[in-house]
Amino acid sequence: GEEDEVSIKEAAEAVVKGMNFQGEVKYDLARADGQFKKTASNKKLRSYLPDFKFTPLDEAIKFTCDWFEANYENARK
Repeated sequence: GEEDEVSIKEAAEAVVKGMNFQGEVKYDLARADGQFKKTASNKKLRSYLPDFKFTPLDEAIKFTCDWFEANYENARK
């Protein structure tokens, strides 16, 4: 839901965790921050599927990273 918004930094940290990356993460502070905020609404989805359960972000990112690692040779590059 809208109350579960995450920042770009939080999303990047979820990917780092999902990939089990052990190196240093560097942010390029010389670049623009980009769009400050764009809240997405799931009101329409909730109207059709009121009992829909979203996958928690860390779990979804881990699933996606695991799939990517398993399918790297066949994934589009």
